Amino acid sequence: MIGTRRHLFLGALAAILTPVVGVGAAAGQTFRSGVDAVAVDVLVTRGRDAVSGLTADDFTLLDNGVRQDVAAVLVEEVPITLLLVLDTSGSVRGTPLLQLRAAAEAAGEALRPGDRVGLVTFSDKLRLAVAPPAPPAGLPDALRRVRAGGATALYDAAFAALALRDGTVGRTVVLVFSDGYDTASWLDPLDVLDAARRSDVVVYGVRHDHLARGGWRQREGRGRARRWFAAEPHLFRREFSAQLAAETGGSVYVAADLDHLREVFSRVVDEFRRRYLLTYTPQGVAAGGWHELEVRVRGRGRRVQARRGYLR
Repeated sequence: MIGTRRHLFLGALAAILTPVVGVGAAAGQTFRSGVDAVAVDVLVTRGRDAVSGLTADDFTLLDNGVRQDVAAVLVEEVPITLLLVLDTSGSVRGTPLLQLRAAAEAAGEALRPGDRVGLVTFSDKLRLAVAPPAPPAGLPDALRRVRAGGATALYDAAFAALALRDGTVGRTVVLVFSDGYDTASWLDPLDVLDAARRSDVVVYGVRHDHLARGGWRQREGRGRARRWFAAEPHLFRREFSAQLAAETGGSVYVAADLDHLREVFSRVVDEFRRRYLLTYTPQGVAAGGWHELEVRVRGRGRRVQARRGYLR
C-alpha cells in the first residue's frame, strides 16, 4: 500500500513539476561540486551572529573520519536561489495568511538583482506558484493570489522543494513555513529525509507553535529527537522540520506568534548569504557510498552548522 501511494504521489508531483525538473532526478541526486570535488555549505556563529573573515586554515573537515585539505570560500557575492515552501492550510486563514504573505514578500525584498526565487504553497494539495529560477520581482503578485484552506501535506511539500533543486541556479536555500504537523502527505517522512541527504540544498524551517514560549528562538534540530523521530516518525511528527534542517545544515525558528515573521524570513536570507562553502577533493576514503562529515572551526565560542554527510 505504501509503495503504491508513493508511486501515485510521484506521478502527481511530476505533472506539477515536469516543466521545471524531472522528479526522478531529485531521488538520485548526489552532493558534490564538479567531477571529484565535494562542496559543504557551512554556517559559523558566535552567539546569534554569523562569523565572517575566516579562511581555510580556520577549518578542520573530516570525511568518514579522515582529515581533508580544504579550500574555504565566503560566497556572499554569489547569486542564490530562495525556494519558499509555505503552509496555506485552513489554520492560516485570516490574519496569519496576511502575515505570511508579508514575510514572504520581505524575503523576496532581501534578495539581490542576480538572485532567483521559487514558490510552492501547500495544504492537502501542492501548488507551484512561482517556478524557479524566477526573478524576485514577480513574487508579490504570486503571493497576492495565495489562498488558505485544507489539510497539511508538509512531507510532500518538502520533497517537492528538493525535486525542484535541479531547476535552480547557484546555491539554493529552502525556507519551509508551517503552523502545524503533517496530516495529509502521501510520502513517508523518512523517505523525504533520505532525499534531503542526497541533495545539496540547505533547509531552514520556520514553525508557528501556539505552545512555544514568547518570542522567536533558534533551534538547530540536533538533539534526542533525531533518535526518536527515526524510530517513531509519526509519533514525533512535530520534529520533522528540525530533522530536515539538521540533515542539511540549516536551522529551525519556532514562535508562539507571527508578529516578527517578516524579520525571521529576512534573517534566513541574510544568514544564508553569510555561509561559507568548503570545497575539497576526497582523499583516503572510499569513492562511493555514504560519507559522514564533521566540520570544526578554530576559535573559542564559535559554533558550526553543516550537513551530516553526503552520498557519492
